[in-house]
Amino acid sequence: MTAAIIGGGVAGLTAAYELVRAGERPILIEPGRIGGMIQSISSDGFTLEAGPNVLVERAEMRELLAELGLASAARYPIIKKYGQYVWYNERPVKVPAGIGEFLACPLFSVIAKILLPFKMLIPGVLPGRGDDISVEEFFAPLLGVRAARHLIDPVLKGIYGGNVEDLSARSLFSGLWGAARQRSSVLGYLMGRRGRGKPPIIVLQGGIQSLVDRLWEVVGAHVELVTARAERLTPVDGGRFRVSLSDGRHLEVDGCIITSSGRSAASLCYFLDEELSSALGVARYAGLQVAHLSVAQSEQLIPGAFGVLFPRGMPINLLGCMFNSQIFPHVAPADRHLVTVVLGGAQAVGSLASREVVRGELPELLRQLLGIRAVEWLHFCEWPEAIPQLSVGHHKLVEGLDRLEQEHPGIVIASVDRGGIGVSDRIRLAQDAVKRFRRVRVETVV
Repeated sequence: MTAAIIGGGVAGLTAAYELVRAGERPILIEPGRIGGMIQSISSDGFTLEAGPNVLVERAEMRELLAELGLASAARYPIIKKYGQYVWYNERPVKVPAGIGEFLACPLFSVIAKILLPFKMLIPGVLPGRGDDISVEEFFAPLLGVRAARHLIDPVLKGIYGGNVEDLSARSLFSGLWGAARQRSSVLGYLMGRRGRGKPPIIVLQGGIQSLVDRLWEVVGAHVELVTARAERLTPVDGGRFRVSLSDGRHLEVDGCIITSSGRSAASLCYFLDEELSSALGVARYAGLQVAHLSVAQSEQLIPGAFGVLFPRGMPINLLGCMFNSQIFPHVAPADRHLVTVVLGGAQAVGSLASREVVRGELPELLRQLLGIRAVEWLHFCEWPEAIPQLSVGHHKLVEGLDRLEQEHPGIVIASVDRGGIGVSDRIRLAQDAVKRFRRVRVETVV
């Protein structure tokens, strides 16, 4: 039986890895670069990440690295309790990591500080009403509007690139949303999660690209690589599917795992589910720009900090600055800091600054905001559609993906539209998709 995988990013490579391990020889359809947005660049002693800068070491990530022989390449922060900062009232403010920091934090009003311990105990404080609400609406009754806008908003911008008044509470905080729908207290929810802990962040010696390179090294000889774009999926007789390619060819397969997203997935699904295709076609994505800068070691960064996240409305759509080498010193020469600046996000839809404007204005902006001088330009890249916007009501799109799988056994979707933003999420979604795919295949044979 023939299986096709559409998309050669980390999700597609993980899906291929799982199928190859099961003894199959899938077709991998990828018209561009194997590895997608995961790109590492070595330059003059620096290790630069054009895509994801860190990995979250969840169980699926840890196990995959071990299987691929990359466990020894994992590098952990040298500062165990590194700080994360947000920009508030023209200065960086530390995100509180304990009761003392919380009481001193200006991001919370005095009333919010007094009431929060009591609100944690009261069932129904978080409003899980209706089908969905925004993150701001969801957290404001618990933390206050100030914290929702000036703490949660920049933090989520650093992950999802979106605004708290637009992002979906149901999609981003599904566990808390479910607890709120059951009128559980926040403390009750947190107690139920005791022992899980927060997974550490890691990078890989030599760059995160070594993960996708190793996956391709393992599977490359066991897949049929098609370097054309998959444009349409059409059902044919016998429960099979025809994949129409951009070079005019057609492939007939028994099933397909789709890891591409947005408009690409919309065109694929047109003849399978026109309603879903329309929804995918208008899904919004945030564009990102990434600038890597070399800074002299003599420059004083915020001690113990990994970076600073910024609210909306900053010049040139500044989202955040990461002090990579401050917690992962191996990514820069001993006499230099590596600073990665991210710009764009949902606030910049259709208005990303040009490379020339960023290069001209960024050094002075960093000097004004953070006192960083002596900046040398290393690398710049742009991702026009980097992050799907999981806006209020996004669960309906996910329900459409589920509906397509139910109505067309053999088609399984592991795209980022399901909400898996980070690399660990993409790996988990791909592994889950392969399990569903193989289960359907077994049921079909039986």
